[in-house]
Amino acid sequence: MPSIRYGVSPWTGAVPAKKRPEFPAYRGVSTAPAVIVGGGMAGAMTAYACAAAGVKTILLEADRVGLGGSSRAAGLLSNEACESYRDLEARAGRRAARALFELSERAPRELATTVKRLGIKAGLNLRDALRVVPPGSSDKSIRREIDDRRAAGLNGSWVVPASVMRQTGIASAGAMRLHDWGFVDPYRLTLGFLAAATKRGVKVFERSRVRKITFNRKNTTAFLDGGGAITTSNLLICIGEPTDLFKPLKRHLRHEHRYVVLTEPLPAAVRAEMGQRATILTDTELPPHRLWLTPDHRALFAGADQKRPPDRLRDKTLVQRTGQLMYELSRLYPAISGAAPAFGWDVPLAHPVDSVLYAGAHRNFPHHQFAFGTSHDPARAYLASRILARGVIGKAEKEDEFFSFARNL
Repeated sequence: MPSIRYGVSPWTGAVPAKKRPEFPAYRGVSTAPAVIVGGGMAGAMTAYACAAAGVKTILLEADRVGLGGSSRAAGLLSNEACESYRDLEARAGRRAARALFELSERAPRELATTVKRLGIKAGLNLRDALRVVPPGSSDKSIRREIDDRRAAGLNGSWVVPASVMRQTGIASAGAMRLHDWGFVDPYRLTLGFLAAATKRGVKVFERSRVRKITFNRKNTTAFLDGGGAITTSNLLICIGEPTDLFKPLKRHLRHEHRYVVLTEPLPAAVRAEMGQRATILTDTELPPHRLWLTPDHRALFAGADQKRPPDRLRDKTLVQRTGQLMYELSRLYPAISGAAPAFGWDVPLAHPVDSVLYAGAHRNFPHHQFAFGTSHDPARAYLASRILARGVIGKAEKEDEFFSFARNL
């Protein structure tokens, strides 16, 4: 039996080393109209968006591009600002909640269109999703959620238990259907956007860690390890979550790990018990799970979110959570109980208090824009990149303001 690969995702190993780009470290002192900090999905997409808008752009990555949190993503896309429109409307008001959801619903389709136009080969696959209510549970809450979404002009429809059984092979109390979810290889997606960005003139630097940032009324300067410095009027922070450079912003997010397992290819007999499986499954559990059957017949199962453990317990917790996820998967599909996970890894998450991403400026950091709380969801990263690029060129849409920190101040 193949051994389980703990602590690594399958995405980076699938790209031969000779096909992984390498970039120099930054040296010297310069200025640039836009400087992006972070070479993951959001950073690569933002670099492309800025370059496509005609802005000369520099991207700085502290280590290697694409090998941070983005390489550990599950690769699953959603089309929601957060899981509960009702809760968001109660917190932020109908106008804000509707705008946040409308832009989030458009993001997967716009990402798919851009990926196709750029010829990025990352296996992007848009599919419907079903948010399943466990058998024996009440369907009242999710039906109210559907009614409220439809009243706001958003997508969502009820699926009866018999139809859920035909599509998924599992018993339920029904489900909410959501359009335009999907899956994509996050590492290949990041490299694809970086390639498109460099073709448009973006300068990328690896092993270029920003150690200090200063600002005045006119601009901001990033100082790097090794003595380099770059001054800009647009410093775009695409690092997933606040570091010690932005300590005051840490309180706006809660930090967790999500756990993911990817099985070995499932036998045909097992797949037959899983229904049509043309959809992504999620559920109403807290925290929720997500399940996708990959084109090569593996089960990708994510969930078991929890507060990040101390570093000394991280490996032990990962093994425990991998076992927990496989057990929970076998309860959904007993035929899987004999299957072994090929990979088990954790994903670093930083959730805003309302679970909606932050994309835009903060009043205490002039000349900065931030992309925090994407949950390493490619669609959310793409949406953040568009908002930041519009801010750089001075063409922000009125709805963009709802993604800023001001939403929860």
